[in-house]
Amino acid sequence: MRAVVTERRDLTGDLWIVRVRPDDPLAFRAGQYVSIGLPSQDKLIERPYSIVSSPDEPELEFFFELVPHGELTPRLYEVAAGGEVYLRRSAKGLFVYDHASSHKHHFMVATVTGVAPYASIVRQFVANARKGAAIPAHITILEAASLSAELGYDAEFAGYAQEFEWFDYIATVSRPWVDTAWAGERGRAEDVLRKHLDAAGCDPADTTAYLCGHPQMVANGQGILERAGLPGKSIKSELFWVSTQKAAEA
Repeated sequence: MRAVVTERRDLTGDLWIVRVRPDDPLAFRAGQYVSIGLPSQDKLIERPYSIVSSPDEPELEFFFELVPHGELTPRLYEVAAGGEVYLRRSAKGLFVYDHASSHKHHFMVATVTGVAPYASIVRQFVANARKGAAIPAHITILEAASLSAELGYDAEFAGYAQEFEWFDYIATVSRPWVDTAWAGERGRAEDVLRKHLDAAGCDPADTTAYLCGHPQMVANGQGILERAGLPGKSIKSELFWVSTQKAAEA
């Protein structure tokens, strides 16, 4: 179905956020993705993207990263507010909040655009909390980027952390010598993951961990979480692309 771009916000030369208004409502669970496409000659080029907005929002939000030689993102990059994209009519994906475990701690690790499904999940909890619902768990988001300009939702998350006791947000930058004004955490996600996991009081028996974004971070994070004592069933992961090495091995 067709969707009109209602808003666009550029963060850097290769990262941008858009909101779209589809012709028909799209039902989805927080954390799921939908395929977005643009026509090219006689076919539609499509790729899956996690939805940033919560299921209750009237528009859909997405966080894009330009792949210079990709088939789709260079085309998406040229779509301004008022332009059109196409969406599949059904969302998919199992990278959603772990309600079934009833765990008290949920520790979410992301690199750059990998924060998208967490934003959807947290926005839904925030909406529920503002309506008076009790939030029975503590959620922590650890987001890593090379530079602070790549942190698309840091101000929003920091605001939630101030408003709600059940939410914490940690941003870390891996190139602080370039980002000289940065005064927050420093290092890659893997460098500081165990430190903040322990600081959050995450008991391995009562914690679900989530890894989303760069495949190397996901692989490294998996090992760190396992060494911290989390069982495999309590670690959820979502790769935002397949590394060149893995593709060759496949």
